[in-house]
Amino acid sequence: MECVFGLVGDGFALVVADSSAVHSILVHKSNEDKIMVLDSHKLLGASGEGGDRAQFTEYIQKNVALYQFRNGIPLTTAAAANFTRGELATALRKWCDMMLLEVKLYINDKIFDLAKLLNLVFQNPYAVNILLAGYDKDIGPSLYYIDYIASLHKIEKGAFGYGSYFSLAMMDRHYHSGMTVEEAVDLVDKCIMEIRSRLVVAPPNFVIKIVDKDGAREYAWRESIKDTTGAPTS
Repeated sequence: MECVFGLVGDGFALVVADSSAVHSILVHKSNEDKIMVLDSHKLLGASGEGGDRAQFTEYIQKNVALYQFRNGIPLTTAAAANFTRGELATALRKWCDMMLLEVKLYINDKIFDLAKLLNLVFQNPYAVNILLAGYDKDIGPSLYYIDYIASLHKIEKGAFGYGSYFSLAMMDRHYHSGMTVEEAVDLVDKCIMEIRSRLVVAPPNFVIKIVDKDGAREYAWRESIKDTTGAPTS
């Protein structure tokens, strides 16, 4: 029952995510940080299969760092969003190519290139949805919605997961452009309370991160269950 949501305010962007790591009916931990700091002024909140989420977000983070290392300047938030969208689209198309090849082999029943088939078999789409927030000096804060089929939209507020039914409803009612940090955090708390009270299997803990002219950083945790296995992980 994952939930990731975010919004843009006056000079900042917030990203909020639940911190539950679950599989089937089991909760493995309650302090999983699902919001990655891409660089000094970018945040990437992700929901989806645990393996895809961890592998893909780390892949994007390292490539963003590699670009800055090679060129001496960081990617803009829009450029990082388009790069992320492109990698999701490439993985999706490779998977579609594999399906098409399997159909052709079944129909034609011909000898095939085993190397090509194996290469396609291990190229699967990523089951991950992303909210990418950032702050650019000349543009200000921005938020991008990227889903698992590589749709990309610039938005002012958005959400993924089962909790999005409630967080989107609350943001539609209370969000307005130019919100202060205090107003935005108050709205985030309203969303969290609505999720906890309305969702049948609601995640107990949430992490809030902010990005503004001073950089990307953790803002607060909203915890109803303390995880005894250790401190929150980045």
